[in-house]
Amino acid sequence: MCLLYNINKKGLITIKDIQYITDIEKLKVISDPLRISILTTLGTEKKNSKELAKLLKINRTKIHYHLNILEENNFIEVVDTDTINGIIQKYYLPTAQAFVPSPSIFNDLFNNTSVNFNINKEDMEDFWNEVKKLEKKFSSDDKNSVSISIISTAR
Repeated sequence: MCLLYNINKKGLITIKDIQYITDIEKLKVISDPLRISILTTLGTEKKNSKELAKLLKINRTKIHYHLNILEENNFIEVVDTDTINGIIQKYYLPTAQAFVPSPSIFNDLFNNTSVNFNINKEDMEDFWNEVKKLEKKFSSDDKNSVSISIISTAR
């Protein structure tokens, strides 16, 4: 199991900011309205299926079904367990605060190529200087040229 949250020195759970969805099937999984409600209801406080069923006013069987699908696809994780009357209660949290489709998810649909990567903040200036050199080297006004876009989400 890959844990996507951390417990800090004060015992508080912190969840990673963004999880990129890189697979169209996973995008379909998370697009279900009830699954979205489960994720938003979980928020940043761990909850079990009983609590979710009560908050969402839906029977536990249906909640369990959707929790299993979300867990199988790494949108939620079991962060704690409790045994009550011999029954193990699982407590869940989302694996990220936001789930965002990666631009590369649509490559096959639009015949595009996308490359996603991270660089150190201290390398940003050098990176953009290299991009400018590439732009000068390969820019073309030819009618057969193709358009290339580079998008940065850096702040």
